[in-house]
Amino acid sequence: MRRPPARKKAPRNRLGTHAADGIFYDLAGEILRGELSWDAPLPGERLLGKRFGVSRIIVRQAVHRLAEVGLVRVRQGGATLVLDPAEAADLRVFQLHHQLGSVTARDARELTERQLLQGYATLLLCDVHASPEQRAALGGIVEAYAGGPDRELAAFESRFWRAVARAGGNRIYVLENNWWFRLLAERPAAQHPVFGDATARVSLYREIVRRLIEREDAPRFFLTIVEPLIRTLARPPG
Repeated sequence: MRRPPARKKAPRNRLGTHAADGIFYDLAGEILRGELSWDAPLPGERLLGKRFGVSRIIVRQAVHRLAEVGLVRVRQGGATLVLDPAEAADLRVFQLHHQLGSVTARDARELTERQLLQGYATLLLCDVHASPEQRAALGGIVEAYAGGPDRELAAFESRFWRAVARAGGNRIYVLENNWWFRLLAERPAAQHPVFGDATARVSLYREIVRRLIEREDAPRFFLTIVEPLIRTLARPPG
């Protein structure tokens, strides 16, 4: 009995599994970097199929994924329009930007601003809702790391802030913190040593925990630390 012919596997891409994944990431990167002009037509399926060496069906799958995240608008019977990524309402666009492009000075500033302000909001919710046991547990996380190697600093901060979010009891912030620290783990260049070295950071977190336990307005203390940093980041270099 003859064996059925083996099915051909679709080409793999560095960020995806099948041919449509590769086309999606390549085109998304070109849109995000401005290499495909916004408010201009996307090249047609035939041209893209020839460029990538795939069928129009594969191209169509990739284009519909671009439309799903808000990077293009598919018009029935007309050309597909490239959209401005700044107008997208899908968080996946933000993640794609940091997966596919280099981290510019502006990106680093915006990421740091977001991280600092998110820290304040997360800490405020923790101060409002956390139990005494949860506050004490945060201190345990700090002391478990204190004096540890610098290479474990990012993992420590991820554990600390995720625990702060859980103690705050807001599921939206819990999920957002999980997503945020996964993004930072994927792109270490996006992290900014805004709080200084490991020793300085441990001292800061110890004081935050002390104020949480003693009910001495830890969020306001944190804000007095981060506000000058945000204003410093906003100043032009030179």
